[in-house]
Amino acid sequence: MFGNTIDKQGALDVTESMIEKSYPVPLLSADELARRLKNKEKIILFDTRTAEEYAKSHIDGAVQLPPETPSSDFIREYGALIREKTVLFYCSVGQRSSNYLNRVYRACKAEGAQECYNLRGGIFRWYNQGHPVVNENGETDDIHGYNPLWGMMIEKRNTSRQ
Repeated sequence: MFGNTIDKQGALDVTESMIEKSYPVPLLSADELARRLKNKEKIILFDTRTAEEYAKSHIDGAVQLPPETPSSDFIREYGALIREKTVLFYCSVGQRSSNYLNRVYRACKAEGAQECYNLRGGIFRWYNQGHPVVNENGETDDIHGYNPLWGMMIEKRNTSRQ
């Protein structure tokens, strides 16, 4: 689709731009999220990818949330958890999580969330900028590519962990 004219980062940049035009939700960069997590700010992360994608790897501490979860179910289950916290949603590149945040933003704010964001570029941008991902065995260098098109946006790391 992108041919040879756009490199992996360029493809992710184009995808981010298209998503941002489709879903005008508040965004947080990967580096800003990393800074806030390092400073131990009150942040709750929701991974809106499939259970299979989440199992392969996710941002440490993230809660897996099926993107089809109704807003009312989300608030019933997580309303108390998000009060007085920054709520951040992410997926592979930001489309599913932007869509989800767009649907639940008002409910989150009404429930007392301090701030609500989508992770710009999703876990792909997070990973490509060198931030860690984990699975049930701890830190990993593996990440779920979703499909070949999206997977081409992942910068494979040269290290390997066992």
